[in-house]
Amino acid sequence: MSREVDVSIIIPTYNRKEELKQLLAALREQTLSQKAFELIIVDDGSNDSTPEFLQREKERGSLSFAAQLHRGPGAARNEGMKLARGEIFVFTDTDCIPHRHWLESLLRPFEDETAGAAGGPEIPDTDASFLPRCFQFVMTSPLTTGGLRGAKKRIARYYPRTFNMAISRKAYEKVGGFREWYHGEDVEMSFRIRQAGFKLLYCEDAKVYHRRSATFSQFFFQLLRMGEARWLLFRTHRKLMEPLFLVPPAAITMLVVLFVLSPLFSIAFYLLRVLISFGVLYLVIIGFAAWAKLKSAKALFFAPLAFVVQQAGYGVGVLLGVVKNR
Repeated sequence: MSREVDVSIIIPTYNRKEELKQLLAALREQTLSQKAFELIIVDDGSNDSTPEFLQREKERGSLSFAAQLHRGPGAARNEGMKLARGEIFVFTDTDCIPHRHWLESLLRPFEDETAGAAGGPEIPDTDASFLPRCFQFVMTSPLTTGGLRGAKKRIARYYPRTFNMAISRKAYEKVGGFREWYHGEDVEMSFRIRQAGFKLLYCEDAKVYHRRSATFSQFFFQLLRMGEARWLLFRTHRKLMEPLFLVPPAAITMLVVLFVLSPLFSIAFYLLRVLISFGVLYLVIIGFAAWAKLKSAKALFFAPLAFVVQQAGYGVGVLLGVVKNR
């Protein structure tokens, strides 16, 4: 693959051959000319048949392929950027399916020479089963902490994330690569890019379908890991400690304290009742919002439950992060 390219698409993978096949098929359907971009897949120590599949694809000339010991997605993306020849580095994950116009749209923000990184939205897969669509709702709705960031600064600042992200070579050369974390490394790098004086831009038209967890337990542990990563981000850059992200751990702590104290103090019992009443009302609002969005009466029950799991997983994750990384 000696031709000149403008864009390098870098994808880390670990035991995800079937997902990778679907992603590669979607990338071949992009409206941006195939001559304008190269594909670089970095295998992060897969122990299934992924390496053999990638070797065959490399021999066909459809992509570049590198392998490393299992060190996580941050390290894999760094390896990909060392091999990349493009002026723009584009990232997505194997659990994503880009829209046909994704690449064309994601590159437009870089017409601004001060752009350092850009990202776009994750959109629900209407063919997915009900629970993943329900999880998608609570992760992206403006009624939840996950949805209170985006194109416009609402309560939390927007940072591009690697399921749908592009950075300029100039930004990479100035700030360096990703930290070798398993979660949160994209937010940390976006923060450094902004601190270096580059713009972080949001492109509404650069859409990817992002697969969600299929069970409540998977969803909980995904959020748990995200919560732990959030505390690591706080410790690394104090300016990333935005009040919104402290709401779930603060609410969990308050509930536990009030529950313990309520048999002893009437004021604690009163405050616990108020907090629970407010919580129930909010869950009802989420249920009706999900019903309207998902067009299913099941959402009246499952969306509030998913919201509780989301907040509990994330909040407990942050608290675990505090204990592990004091």
